[in-house]
Amino acid sequence: MLQSAPTASVEQIIAEGERRHKRRVWKVVFIVALLVFLVSVGSLGVIGFSYFQGQQKYDEAASLANLDLAEAGASGDVSRLKVDWDALRKANPDTVAWLYIPGTAINYPVVQGKDNDYYLNYDFDGEAGWLANYGAIFMDYRNKRNWSDASYFIFGHHMNDGSMFADIAGLEDQARFDECRTVYLLSPEGNFKLRTYSLVHCAPDDPLVVQNFKSAKERTAYVQDKMDRSLVAADDAPDASKITKTFGFATCDSGSWGRDVLFAYVEETSVDGLEGTIGIAKNKEGVQGFVENVKES
Repeated sequence: MLQSAPTASVEQIIAEGERRHKRRVWKVVFIVALLVFLVSVGSLGVIGFSYFQGQQKYDEAASLANLDLAEAGASGDVSRLKVDWDALRKANPDTVAWLYIPGTAINYPVVQGKDNDYYLNYDFDGEAGWLANYGAIFMDYRNKRNWSDASYFIFGHHMNDGSMFADIAGLEDQARFDECRTVYLLSPEGNFKLRTYSLVHCAPDDPLVVQNFKSAKERTAYVQDKMDRSLVAADDAPDASKITKTFGFATCDSGSWGRDVLFAYVEETSVDGLEGTIGIAKNKEGVQGFVENVKES
């Protein structure tokens, strides 16, 4: 007598169905995770290539500038620093300056557009990145190119590869700040040797950007405010009332919410005809002191 095969119970059928369903779900999850991983790796590769390509362009700009950076450290005369402005302006007519901060990766041409939006997205060659937007280092469009304003602002992205203005955020460390106090800003009209005096972290809508002041009192209050809010100390800075021309270098912080702004005053300049500048000079005994050239209306 033949025996019939045992019939699975309803509970067993349901359990087997659930196991099959779970296997299908995990297979789908695995495939999705694999696709996300591959897309992420591909995106990182594209971003990495974009960073490389962007920096290559600025390396080419540095070659066009033909700037001898060794001269910046060896020479006590800032006027001896030369840039091939004809070559840079042929590459981009918006070129207004060259910015170099020894001890950092900041060594770039400075452009000035018709607004403060264009060069957020377009680089020195006039091209926009895809995933990694290099943009350009640019001066506020309202600043005069003859350097006669009392306050100048220059902007740059905080790039994840450490390029452009990323190094500014690192100056929140006091030791690092102390190592990078000198800033060279070179222009067709003449050169500046600047010395930093403040690093301010602020909200994006902080009213920092100004070009001129109604009075010496207002200007002094502005500079003193930046000193009081500084994340680092600059004990050798002159009194706020003696800083008659200031430069601000602004970038996003690492979280892209706030802003880091580095402020500097003029230590030495070869620009002719400036009013309200302050410098540091040495007399024959080698003693340093502040030399004023202040004209107030």
